[in-house]
Amino acid sequence: MNALSPLDYTALIFFLVTVLGYGWISRYGTIKEQHIGSGMHLQRENWINTMLERETRMLDMLILTNLSQGNAFFGSTAIVIVGALATTLGSAQEISTMLAQLPLAANNSPEIIKLKIMFMILIFLVAFFKFAWAFRLTHYTSILIGGTPLAPNTNNKAAQDHAKRTVQLADLAGYHSNGGLHTYYYGIAASGWFLNPYIFMGATILILAVLFRREFHSRSHAIINHHLNKS
Repeated sequence: MNALSPLDYTALIFFLVTVLGYGWISRYGTIKEQHIGSGMHLQRENWINTMLERETRMLDMLILTNLSQGNAFFGSTAIVIVGALATTLGSAQEISTMLAQLPLAANNSPEIIKLKIMFMILIFLVAFFKFAWAFRLTHYTSILIGGTPLAPNTNNKAAQDHAKRTVQLADLAGYHSNGGLHTYYYGIAASGWFLNPYIFMGATILILAVLFRREFHSRSHAIINHHLNKS
């Protein structure tokens, strides 16, 4: 890492602090109840509680299959991106020459290019593990749904306890899937580092602003979190 300049270190630390900070605040901070995930939790509760009264659970399995396929798609795409980035490690010299011809581009030696490519690889590996775990969690959720008793034909408390655990597992699947999507966004921001550290930091701020608006102030947020507007 000695090839990196102090500004590069600053940009990297800024990226890690802001990205991890946003994730922590969204999940554990005082504004977590305003997050779109809070509304999705209530919607999952409505879904599972409604499912308790249905004898046929095919609709619920179709929903989970759709979610599972989405996670599988993004997870496999992340691995493809990792493979593509790995192949560029052998072309660091050519990439360095190409970037040197672009305006605003910093002085990227082949060694620095390799470090930045490896950083991108790390980001998309995180995305893969997030989506792979979310994919597995949807399977676990489907098993719990398959074992959910009908509320009218069994002890109501037992059915409610089972439904609560199902919702918690579905929430975990949604959390890791959302984290995987976030990592894709962060990969876009990290690509700005190939030009210069200032663009890297600016892209990080822009990406976080987009995420914050979509998860706290978008129209979809207002629809899903309609309960927050009730008196």
